[in-house]
Order: sequence, then structure tokens, then C-alpha cells
Amino acid sequence: MCHIASGERGERYVADVISLHRSLSFKGLLTQVDPRHVIHVAERGDGLVTAALQTRHLPHRYLVGLQGFRLAQYLQLGWICADVVYSSAIFCEPVAAVHPEDVHVLTMSGSGAILGYLALAGPTDGGPADLLDPGRGRFPVEEAHEINLFEHVPGLPGVRSDQVRELKRFVHSRTLSDRTQRLRVTLELLYGMGQVLARITPTIRTLVGDVEEHVALRHLLLAGLDVKLIEGTSPRLTERDLLHHAYVQRSSVKPFVAHLPDEEEVGQRVALLEATLDSPDLFDATRELSRSTHGALTRVTG
Repeated sequence: MCHIASGERGERYVADVISLHRSLSFKGLLTQVDPRHVIHVAERGDGLVTAALQTRHLPHRYLVGLQGFRLAQYLQLGWICADVVYSSAIFCEPVAAVHPEDVHVLTMSGSGAILGYLALAGPTDGGPADLLDPGRGRFPVEEAHEINLFEHVPGLPGVRSDQVRELKRFVHSRTLSDRTQRLRVTLELLYGMGQVLARITPTIRTLVGDVEEHVALRHLLLAGLDVKLIEGTSPRLTERDLLHHAYVQRSSVKPFVAHLPDEEEVGQRVALLEATLDSPDLFDATRELSRSTHGALTRVTG
């Protein structure tokens, strides 16, 4: 279990980081971005606003805020070691770790507080490459598990690395306790992700990442994805790596590959998510969505 070796000062520092990011408002974000650069925006009568933007179109202060939100949630979950944060004197995840083409999907309350977030990230470096090319840029999940995902799950014919995105940091604010609102935020994020997949170029054909089976995997299946879960890998991040505890403090975290259906089918699933969000009974509509989208799980030996 991670501890704060520096005692009271470290505990106070971490508490201050969490408090800082809990107090931030992103209400003005969309007024600071050219509307042409907003991939997706949805405003609901209940005050929720969901938006999707690439890193390169985020004003720097908002990017720092997003990276801070991610850090604060993982600190509260125990998935980032507080001692590493204190000893490194950081208050957000490194901005340099995100890439210009990465997409950020966030759901905000009427006051501008972030209630939920996910990212669609590209390879760590390099241009488009064959998925089996040993020299291509790796996705963060591949670096953590020290594997090439596509040696275990074949890529779609003709698909290169720029048509693959890693789904990561699918997280809710720790302040979110209402079950209905939490479900709505989950659906808004999935709907926003679907809109991104339907609109972004080059067309995304495959999603990758790693998940706990009883948490984020359920969201992928709810969205109707056919998920290939790779068994038997061992993440190997050093103890000083910021995300080391994201693997050792959770039950088995497994890599996945999910090839997407054709453009028409993606559009149909996005429409189903929108209809679910418009339903007066969100829980009944979500159960119907689960029956309609037919997500599937296959286990693959790593």
C-alpha cells in the first residue's frame, strides 16, 4: 500500500492538490475554443454539458486543469502513489505526456465542475505504421504490459497505427454519488466517444486499452463493442512511475483490443445511446440498450 513517507506535510500537500482541482470550473472552456474545433458538444436540460476536443485545441490552462483532474481522481482512488506526487512536487499529470491529436471527452455540471472524463490517445511517438512493425510507436497500454497487442489479436486488414486509439482514464469525479447522475455521466461519455469515432479522421477502426473486468469492461460491452481480453500479462512499471499503483492496487488489469464495426453500424449505436439519454427512465432504457447493442467478450491467451 502506498504511503506518504514525508508524513503530515505530504498528506497536507496531497489534500491541497485534491482541493485545488475540486474547486476549478471549466464553465468557460467552450467560449475559449473556436467552434470549428469542437468535435462534439451536447447540452442537456439538467445542466450537463459534454464536449470533445483534441489536445491541440485546448487552451493551455484548461489542459493543465484536465491533467490535474485526472491526477486528483487517481489519488483519491489510490491508483497514484501520494508520496511520488509529494516528492515530485507536482499538481497535475505531466502535460508533455499527452499528444496534440489525443481527444479529451469531458462531462461538466452546470457550474463547470468535471463529473466524468475519458481520453482517446494515439501511439506514444512516430507516424502511421504497420501494426506488426517492431519499430512503430507503442500505445501506453503496450508499454505498461510490454507486449505488442496485435501479435495476440490480429489487426483489421489495411489498418495502421493512426487508425487505432487507446481508451484511457475513463473516470468519474469522486464527488459524484447520485446513482442516476453517475449513470447519465457514463452514457454521456460513451455517446461523446461514439460521436468522436463517427467524425474524426482518419477513421478509427480499433480501440485498445486495459481494464478491470468488473468496472470499465462493463461500459465497453454496454456500448456494443466486441472486446478481445488478453489474459496472462504482467504490467511492469517501476515503483517511481506515476501510474505504478494503478496496476498494483487494483485487481487484475487486462489489456484489450476492440475492432469497431463499419461506419453505418457505429452511427446506429450512437443513435441508440442518444435515444437512451433522452428516455424518461434512464435505468430501463439502459437495460434495453444492453440488450440491443450485443457487446461480446472473448478471452485471448497472452
